[in-house]
Amino acid sequence: MPKATLTESQIQIEAVRLLHLFGRHDIMYFAVSNEGERTTRFGNRLKAQGMLPGTADLILVIDRLCHALEIKTEIGTQSTDQELFARAFEGAGGIYHLAKGLDEAIAVLTDIEAFRPNVHLLKPSARAKALAQLNVR
Repeated sequence: MPKATLTESQIQIEAVRLLHLFGRHDIMYFAVSNEGERTTRFGNRLKAQGMLPGTADLILVIDRLCHALEIKTEIGTQSTDQELFARAFEGAGGIYHLAKGLDEAIAVLTDIEAFRPNVHLLKPSARAKALAQLNVR
């Protein structure tokens, strides 16, 4: 069975690190912490405050458009709640993205123009190939 290169958390941390370093200064992005163990009481309070099951990992507002980015490993799959969130988000006018692995996350962020125009990121897999061709480690 294939294994994921990075965990979902590691992919998200790297994507946010790249946004901090190379992101446009006129965009807004934030993480939505919807995971983790909770008591029933605390979970009920979060739901009462508006927490939605399946909410995407990152929300980005770029050029007056709202994007939701769900991050998975290369072998990860969406839960039913995440699929329902995607449909509801798009139904409300948002743009939903699913990225499997760091390469896809970088591609999505590039496609939605989250990075400054003069920034051209090399995908991690392409960087590794380039270094291998140079015989550099």
